[in-house]
Amino acid sequence: MQHNANMQIGEIQLTPEAIPEMESVAVVAVIDEQKSIGEKPDDPDLPVEELEDKPLSREEVEGFLWEIKNQPNWRRESDKASDYYDGNQLSADVVEIRKSRGQPELISNFVKPAIDTVLGMEAKTRTDWRVRSDDDEACSDDLAEALSVKLKHAEIESRADRAVSDAYAAQCKAGIGWVEVSSESDPFKCPYRVRYVHRREIFWDWRAEQPDLSDARYLIRRRWIDLDHAIAMMPQYASLFRASTSGWAGFDPLLEPDIRLVQSFEIERDTRLGEDDWLDIVRQRICLYEIWYRKWVRGHVMTIPGGKTVEVDFSNPLHSEAILSGIAKVRQATFQRVRLAWYAGPHFLYDVPSPYRHHQFPYVPFFGYREDLTGAPYGLIRAMISPQDEINARKSRMLWSLNSRRVITDGDAVINHEQTAAEIARHDAYVILNEHRKPTSQFHVESGGELAAQQFQVLQESKQEIAETSGIHKSMMGQASSATSGLAINSLIEQGINTLAEINDNYRFARRLVGEMLFDMLRQHLMEAPSSVTIGDGVNKKVVQINTPAIDEMTGQPFIMNDVSRVKTKVVLDDIPSTPTFRMQQLQMLTEITKSLPPQLQGAVADFVIEATDFPKRHEVAERIRAAVGIQDPEQQQMAQQEQMAQQQQMAEQENSRQQRMFLLGAAEQAARIRKLNAEAERASEQAKTVREYGNGSPFIR
Repeated sequence: MQHNANMQIGEIQLTPEAIPEMESVAVVAVIDEQKSIGEKPDDPDLPVEELEDKPLSREEVEGFLWEIKNQPNWRRESDKASDYYDGNQLSADVVEIRKSRGQPELISNFVKPAIDTVLGMEAKTRTDWRVRSDDDEACSDDLAEALSVKLKHAEIESRADRAVSDAYAAQCKAGIGWVEVSSESDPFKCPYRVRYVHRREIFWDWRAEQPDLSDARYLIRRRWIDLDHAIAMMPQYASLFRASTSGWAGFDPLLEPDIRLVQSFEIERDTRLGEDDWLDIVRQRICLYEIWYRKWVRGHVMTIPGGKTVEVDFSNPLHSEAILSGIAKVRQATFQRVRLAWYAGPHFLYDVPSPYRHHQFPYVPFFGYREDLTGAPYGLIRAMISPQDEINARKSRMLWSLNSRRVITDGDAVINHEQTAAEIARHDAYVILNEHRKPTSQFHVESGGELAAQQFQVLQESKQEIAETSGIHKSMMGQASSATSGLAINSLIEQGINTLAEINDNYRFARRLVGEMLFDMLRQHLMEAPSSVTIGDGVNKKVVQINTPAIDEMTGQPFIMNDVSRVKTKVVLDDIPSTPTFRMQQLQMLTEITKSLPPQLQGAVADFVIEATDFPKRHEVAERIRAAVGIQDPEQQQMAQQEQMAQQQQMAEQENSRQQRMFLLGAAEQAARIRKLNAEAERASEQAKTVREYGNGSPFIR
């Protein structure tokens, strides 16, 4: 059997030297008999019903949905926090009460600018994903940089930066945001789908404690889609979708020839789910339950060199040869497997293994804070609600007090009390007293100015409370504050940043997880075909080949150059922000440093300063500066050095060839002389032999 020169098992590259030659029939026979690889998968003592890899049942789905309905009602509080950011801060009851009192419906939204400040800080300090190598031998710096460039392109094409920013906004407001990282089904779009998902669509296992939901049993997304869209997605269930959205109008189970449709009719009548949970008959919509779940299964795993463990696929000849060659060790184990099930309400659609290599759900949670007792998420606005309500109430009462007047009068002080009251309500009131009133009659008008001053003082205290509870001070918002010195202002800003440390740390954790999932799909895509990546710019530009077939010059064996399936990498967040504002700050610092240098050194670094700008023709300008000041292009210098080294190597090879020719020529001449001496010796020996044989007096001797 001829083996492929490059065989991949996990992250181990198998070669013909590592795998002995064997007949394919023998491989199949050994696998069928399960000899020398541990226990049989069909051993009757091993299977357990709970450990069988079978589809999710309807009872389990209904159990998940019942558990979701009994979770703490944190969504109402999250919706309220989001309403406060949007300015919807007065309930209907409060509005009616104020209307009855004649108070204005005033809202001074101090929540929105505070949250916008935090979101602006995230946009200003945003960093890129970087690919770091865990194996310097298998992954060079150029390959890691090339993978980082490809990851950046995938981020731009999929708009992942906008998705994570939206999730961060939901994290700060409502306490949780979601980002979907999956493959795009639309062939006309980017192959990677990274989108923000609203919290109303996502439900997860409430017993999970890990921030990445790695210990969660299930995660459900409720997708409300129109009938035509559902039929386009799953045309095999078109009859079921039409019957359900029509309320089974005109359907007779006794006359229906399709037995599957009759069974669906009976299931819908027997389910504990209400129609409101998955049907919209008016709009002709249906709710599809996208259920990601982990299931404990019993199977075979193998450990390959390097310590990595992968699940055995007995139908994969690579796995078979690795086992038979002794490279991998096989054992039985119990482990979790991620699967995807689709349900239309109580109706089972299909159940398949996860299409992704990672063992995570393709939805990344961005948790803000979580309650210690219940685990319910909440954000920054939660602490701002009470002082914000106080501000709205005090300001409304203050304005009402300023416009209100209290009249103290005797009955005979004025002639028409209703007319007098209407006149006093005017800003330019003119009241005529009764000329026939008693001398002791009183008429006195009091304004609410003193009460308004007290309300204003309480209002200012509530504003300060918002800043203290959220940690977002006026200095962070660019407003004037009590701090006058630069040191005091920086101290307040640093204090605010420290207050946001936990929520920002959770954000970085989730953002890195999004990058890891995106890179996993990217690497799977790069393994399909060779590609080239251009890294650097200007004089540092170079091209890196990825997954390119090549021939080893030493062994003559084919191999894959920069094989991304073999490299051990990880995705991290870059230390340097990539925003235009930060680049401008760095450029200003570089300019100031250049100005402080001596004049003879400023010209030497002028090209570097130009390369650091965002000017469209910065590379051409930098080259002209190098030519003007006599600085050689580093790329040209490198090429000249390479040419010089090549010439030196060629001259050395020529000298070696000449010396070799001289040596061979000398050896040939010496060999000729030796052959001549040997011939002369042979002739002399023959003559001596002749003399001995014929002796003296021979007629042949004269």
